[in-house]
Amino acid sequence: MMCATAANSKMELRACPLCGGLKRKLLWSRDQWDIVECSDCAMVFIGSELPYDVQAKDHDWMDEHAKEHARRKQKQPVMLFLSRVLRPLRPDTNGHMLSETLRWKREGELVDFGCGDGGFLALAAKYFRVTGIELSPRAAELARQNILAAKILEGPLTQVAESALPENAFDAVTQFGYVEHEWHPITGLRAAFRVLKPGGITVIKTPNYASWNRHIRGTNWCGYHVPAHCNYFTPRTLSEILRKAGFEPLPRPLANCLPTSDSLWMAAKKPA
Repeated sequence: MMCATAANSKMELRACPLCGGLKRKLLWSRDQWDIVECSDCAMVFIGSELPYDVQAKDHDWMDEHAKEHARRKQKQPVMLFLSRVLRPLRPDTNGHMLSETLRWKREGELVDFGCGDGGFLALAAKYFRVTGIELSPRAAELARQNILAAKILEGPLTQVAESALPENAFDAVTQFGYVEHEWHPITGLRAAFRVLKPGGITVIKTPNYASWNRHIRGTNWCGYHVPAHCNYFTPRTLSEILRKAGFEPLPRPLANCLPTSDSLWMAAKKPA
């Protein structure tokens, strides 16, 4: 058994976000952060955690994204160059997220967990009445330039959803790049479950820890953003945590099941 030790006094030992276990094995480390695998359920995660206020103040996603880009520019210049060259061949991110949402729901009330700059919500507003929640003050301010300011709620998502969103009120909860950032993902999923109407849908996009690219590239995998990404899901572990939150995972289209993709897409339903 390996117990991760926090090099920062603000960090605390973190139980497995899927099963709650404390047994883990160290996979690798970066700076003071240990990426570990649960010995009981094989969930992969960062083995220590930060309070939300420290995360927002010292690890804003916009800053962390810039730091990771600079690190890759220094450590992986060829891969970064190829990624930039091939970018025009990839589907538009916000458009892809909208198409995945419309696969399951086409109208009604939608709330986006971790809405970032509001780019997705601006597209979704053509079909849904939209609301967004965002931890980063800077991202929330950008979102308010894309969406009616009153519809962008700022703060720790689980706390904001509990205090500001009514129960059984939404037809869809989108989580595109949220669950990997959430120190307490099952709490976040239960927040989604609470605000959804019976029969409502949540649609998730998160890095695919089971991808072939992750196996090939190891610690250089593009899905690692340490410490911004604190959970690393496979289709199995994401399905399990959704079930623990009360959801029924829905059949995945074949195109979303390919291990060649670094993105894991999954939808789940709140039972009627």
